Amino acid sequence: MAALDFFFAALRALGNFTLLGLVAAACGFASFYVLWVLYLAVMNLQRARDAGTLGRAAYCLGLPLLYLGLLVDFLVNVLPVSVLFLELPREMLVTQRLTRHANDVDGWRKRLAIWFAYNLLDTFDPSGKHVK
Repeated sequence: MAALDFFFAALRALGNFTLLGLVAAACGFASFYVLWVLYLAVMNLQRARDAGTLGRAAYCLGLPLLYLGLLVDFLVNVLPVSVLFLELPREMLVTQRLTRHANDVDGWRKRLAIWFAYNLLDTFDPSGKHVK
């Protein structure tokens, strides 16, 4: 009977870890998504500024987005991106880390960094190349 109790206790603990893992994965995905939406907003503001069409009101409303984006960028770099790249951060922001890995010798981190740059970042940067 004790063996069955141990087995069921182990299953309950595994269930808690599974739920915790799912919540952590969902929070990681949500943080990437929030960072990407903020990136899109800031790149659009930069495009308007470069074209000379960014008015004072849009500038004032967009500035807090820039600062919020920097904060989220830092937090995402420290937690979810560290898990994704299986390393502690050496840089403050995700783009800096992606740039380092994109310029590395070939490996899975380089391929991952280039995937993020090509699919999510470079297209929306006014210069056409966000990860350099």
